[in-house]
Amino acid sequence: MRISTIAVACLCAAAVCLKAVPALAQSCWNHNGSIMRIVDRGGSFTITYVRPRDVLRRAGVRNGTVLANGRSAPGGLSGVARRFSRHCVGAPMEYNVSGFYEGDYSIVLTGQREVHNRCRPTGRFEQDELLFDYVGAC
Repeated sequence: MRISTIAVACLCAAAVCLKAVPALAQSCWNHNGSIMRIVDRGGSFTITYVRPRDVLRRAGVRNGTVLANGRSAPGGLSGVARRFSRHCVGAPMEYNVSGFYEGDYSIVLTGQREVHNRCRPTGRFEQDELLFDYVGAC
């Protein structure tokens, strides 16, 4: 399900109120402690880092680095995600993902990725799940 607005809680003189704000045209999300920007242009999406965690900075991730991109449709998302490693700076591992908007505040992407050992493929695969929680407008 694609969302066109998100209800955002705001503090209104000691009472909580809700207001509708545009969502997903360009919004910020939390992913494992990193702040991400998601741009959904109605047919395509791009997820980039705004403020990556320190461990990702050591892997070469900076503001604007693409984590995932692909196609968006009313039924969900599909595309390519990247996994970053300090052992493979500048050469992230790519794998296919698909997912969906979960309610108004979450996005879930999943896919099978090959396990690497210091940039070398191992032949083993594991399920990866990327969770994004809405933070607000960027």
